[in-house]
Formats: sequence, structure tokens, C-alpha cells
Amino acid sequence: MKLSLLSCGQALGKRVLDNNYFASYLDTTDQWIRERSGIVTRYWVEDESTLDLAAAAAADCLGKLQGFDRSRISVVICASISTDEAVPAVSAMLQKELDLDTDIMTFDLNAACSGFVYGLEVARNLLCTRPPGSCALVVGAERLSRTIDPNDRSSCFLFGDGAGASLWTLSAGKEDYFAAKTIGQRDMLSVGHSEPISMDGRAVFRFAVTEMSEVIRKVLAQASLPANAVDLYILHQANQRIIDAIMRELQLPAERFPTNIERCGNTSSASIGILLDELFSSGQLDGQKTLCLAGFGGGMSCGAILLKGHEIAERILDLCG
Repeated sequence: MKLSLLSCGQALGKRVLDNNYFASYLDTTDQWIRERSGIVTRYWVEDESTLDLAAAAAADCLGKLQGFDRSRISVVICASISTDEAVPAVSAMLQKELDLDTDIMTFDLNAACSGFVYGLEVARNLLCTRPPGSCALVVGAERLSRTIDPNDRSSCFLFGDGAGASLWTLSAGKEDYFAAKTIGQRDMLSVGHSEPISMDGRAVFRFAVTEMSEVIRKVLAQASLPANAVDLYILHQANQRIIDAIMRELQLPAERFPTNIERCGNTSSASIGILLDELFSSGQLDGQKTLCLAGFGGGMSCGAILLKGHEIAERILDLCG
């Protein structure tokens, strides 16, 4: 059994900030930020909560499936490092917001920017224990504008607010493959309960390129596939330079690596889900696709999941027909 994608959705903060916002009060420029990150704009919340973003993305996702029976959802996972409160979990509140059955499993997951990929692997295993046709809603949601140090010239411009949601079920087909690596190291990247994001940019860059390339190679080896057999590499949108370096490591062209970092910035655990929705909504995931989703984040953690021979169209018809 393998994961099949049924639908995607997204939500972004209502406030759009370009690089000149930071240049207006810091010793920086639009050109400096673009050259070091590839970011031009990012979305920040006005008064939206993390739950607001998660609920809007989930509603967008489910709204694209007319006639879908929501009682099929048996698992809800929300990946986030910026939840509104410790309890109740964002995922539990999503059950209420979306009017889902109460006989379901919901929980939040914190693996920083690896969270969406980790959530997919957890959802895949949980669905194996649920009745046939059950679905899992996996959401990444972040409100990072409230966790930055606005005076940290090296990192405050990187982060945005948003949520990405996706709905999955299991179907017969080629196996999915997953690999992860964790190194307990807080000095590279940390976010305290009352302290803002702290990051050693150079160390994070080295970790991201080295370890994300490694876990991607691991899932390729498990699947007995060369790197060029993957149609799309959907990576955590942290920094364009990181994506470019991994592209060179794998010796693949840019068209295999879709991005939205220029427009959305780094939305941590939401970034892969937001990009996935853009690809889904534009029709780029129709037919058969082999996808590799990979992320890295504080922990330090890194994970990749490979969906071999990905199909979506027939499953949507099956569940909605």
C-alpha cells in the first residue's frame, strides 16, 4: 500500500512585506537579501492565529473535493513550532473547526521544518491500522513573524507566515520510501518559549546541503532509482542557495526543483505543503509522477519521503463518486 494524494490547500498571512521593509530600519538592502536568500517578499499575519491559518488551508483543501465524505478522515496531524498554545493542540481544534467526527486521532507534531515530511510518514503508518478508504489530513502551519528578533539583520527577513494542508489515503501500488536523520544540536538553530529564533546561518547551510542530500540519496537507493528518475523534488523552502546547492549535488536541472521561496519566504513546516498545493492546483501533479519531498530543520532533523509512481486522479473519483 502507498500514499495517494487527494487534495491540497493553503493559506498565507494577509500582510505582504517586501525587502524594503527591512531596509527601512536595518543596515541591509533589497539586493543583499535577494543574493543571500532568494527571497523578495513574504506574508505575515495581521491578527490571524496559527489555528486560523491551519483552518483556512484545511478548508481550502477539503473544499476542492465536492461531495467528499469527511467521515473518512480518521487522522489529523498538524506540524508546527508556533502553535497558539500548548493545549489544546491545533489539530484538535481543527476537528471542531472542520466539523469532523470525534472518533478520530488528532495531534500536533514538532520537528521544525522537517515536520511536514515527518507527518506524512506518521500518517502513512497510522492509515495502515485504519479501515480501507480512511484518510489523513496533514497540515503544516506557522506564524513565525511572532517568533523572530526584528533586529537580527542576519535572519529576520527569512521567515513568513502560512499553512499548507493535504489529504491522503492509501491505495494499492508501489511502496513509499522514507529516510530521516537527527543530530541533537541546539546551537545551530533554536526557538525558546520566550526567546526569538537564534540561528548559525553558515552551520545550518552546511547541515542542510549535506544531510538533505544524504537522506534523498537514501530513499533513492531504497527505491533502486537514479536521481533523474524523480519527476519533482519538493524541498523545504528555506533558502534558494540551499536548493541550488542540492541541485548541483544531485546533478539535476532546475525544472526538477519547483520553488516559491522568492514570494513566500521560509514558512518552516508549512513550506512543503504550500508548494505542494501550488503544484496540485496548477495541474502539475496529474497523471503519474514520482515525487521526493524533503525537509530539514531545528533539532537538527532531516527527512525525505519518496512517492514512486504517484497517482491521484482515480483515487479522487473513487472517494467522491
